[in-house]
Amino acid sequence: MTILTDINKVKAVTADDDSIQELKDDSQAVLLVFGLVDKLVKVSKFGTLTEEAQTYYAAHLLSLAHTAAGGQGPVSSESIGDISTSFTLPYLNQHSVIASTQYGLYFIELRNSVIPKILVV
Repeated sequence: MTILTDINKVKAVTADDDSIQELKDDSQAVLLVFGLVDKLVKVSKFGTLTEEAQTYYAAHLLSLAHTAAGGQGPVSSESIGDISTSFTLPYLNQHSVIASTQYGLYFIELRNSVIPKILVV
């Protein structure tokens, strides 16, 4: 396994996400996510940014797992009594679920900085 991140690094970037803060490094979800991250985020592609890319991709996957388990998807606005909150949904034009979390969006930025886009003419 060439995983360069760990649950403590993921918790550091997800400090406001209580569900991730409660995870243990040997929990089934963490082991599954880190196994997937190890397969998809390679040193050969990300170089010196591998650890950061792995951390944010793991945070994204764990955040998705919590959202799916809680049954709550994207929200554009929410009201409780007289209090109303609106959210932007920046990933609606994306073709991938990777853009559905703030951690996934940062992973995309890292990926774009090291893997050039191919332009078809």
